[in-house]
Amino acid sequence: MMKRTVRLALVLTHAFCGAAVLCVAEGASRPVPREALKARLADGPDVIGIVHWGLNTYTDREWGYGDEDPALLNPAKFDADQIVRACRDGGIGGLVIVAKHHDGFCLWPTKTTAHNIRRSPFWTSGREEGTGKREEGRDYVKEMEQACRRAGIKFGVYISPWDRNSAHYATGKYVEIYHAQIKEILGGGYGEVFEMWFDGANGGDGWYGGAREKRKIDAGYYRFDEVFRFVRELQPQVTIFCGEEDGDFRWPGNERGILDPDSRATVDPSGGYADGRYGNPNYKAIINTGLASGSVFKVCEADFPLRKGWFYHERERGTTKRAAYLVQRYVGTVGNGGTMNIGVAPNRDGLLADEDVRELRGFKEIRDALFAHEVKGGGKPFNVVEMREDLANGEQVDGWRLLADGREILSGKAIGNRRIRLLAEPISPAKIRLEITADGGNPLPVAVRCFHAEPELVKTILSATGDCGETDTAKKGFGGKRE
Repeated sequence: MMKRTVRLALVLTHAFCGAAVLCVAEGASRPVPREALKARLADGPDVIGIVHWGLNTYTDREWGYGDEDPALLNPAKFDADQIVRACRDGGIGGLVIVAKHHDGFCLWPTKTTAHNIRRSPFWTSGREEGTGKREEGRDYVKEMEQACRRAGIKFGVYISPWDRNSAHYATGKYVEIYHAQIKEILGGGYGEVFEMWFDGANGGDGWYGGAREKRKIDAGYYRFDEVFRFVRELQPQVTIFCGEEDGDFRWPGNERGILDPDSRATVDPSGGYADGRYGNPNYKAIINTGLASGSVFKVCEADFPLRKGWFYHERERGTTKRAAYLVQRYVGTVGNGGTMNIGVAPNRDGLLADEDVRELRGFKEIRDALFAHEVKGGGKPFNVVEMREDLANGEQVDGWRLLADGREILSGKAIGNRRIRLLAEPISPAKIRLEITADGGNPLPVAVRCFHAEPELVKTILSATGDCGETDTAKKGFGGKRE
């Protein structure tokens, strides 16, 4: 690893977008993002949501067993536009729709299993009301997809690999069924998919067609290498969230929106995940932090629920995370090189609750205020710093410090796609300088920008707590452990 100091004498043109780390000659190569991920990082959303709604909403569970009655899916006021608009107005740029959870119930009229939305009252509701829904029945996934298009945000999908309903689960036949389900959504009439979500749902107890037993699977059972090939063939612009080697995003090891301040995208392969373990026994230790010498480029996507659970539970009323805390998590996720994924849970009426709508709207308002006033020119106060590394050569920065009139005010190791730092008090130096103290041998420009936000707002963000609903739903009592 080479060490050098590159002095960037920026006479407080706090746009800092001209801040350049000089490209040097040959150095060790590092992994770079795939083209679809590169485009996503450059122009796509850094805050997305994942929407959990289905039979679990009505059984008051997080993980359905697989024997739930589809007749339960009978919301009084379901409105996809209300849900999606609230997310858009909260600054969420794309939604991953849970089309099938572990209970195996498909929220679209699939041909692969009878356990689907056609068996529910939702399918036949609204036909006579002139709502413009599909004549043959109401397709939840289609309605959410169309609402995303109308709102101008991106549409993504999650189809659980685990199926506690299917009698074929843990056999070769189920794998073919699962592949067919993905192809129905990605190759059918649902349009462009910006993100396909996969997780480590790898078996356990379930109904399994009435067997009511525990079933285990081996690593490689789902044939994800094959899945990722046809996913990218069907959706060339898609990005993939998964624990396997071939994905674009990785899980950071928690459901609390926590990333290490020096978390980086480069990481070693996980070796797959099955039976509660990673194939690479060293992966768990680096899942959040990444590794400078890592061989794959997978950005951390920090997913956490807006409430305590992923699905709506009336008992959790009042636990919605507050807007200031959401901004704090934004700084701690996007601001630590990752992306942010907020779990959104419509209620039994098929709407997003008022408190959720309120806090999402506040999240956008505070975030907008944080970056509303860019500072350009020496001697002007700032208290927000944003840095972005050109990733054409991968993540090259291994050490940095930011000097204000010769005094160090910030330092760290990684920069990557983005680092955001808030200062407890504004400063007004005449000059700032970014020094790269260690790199991988082939660094490219680092853009630095500064902003001035109301000091009290910054203090509110820094002091916000998650006591209103900070939980990890992978804990005991919510159906087992995730990836």
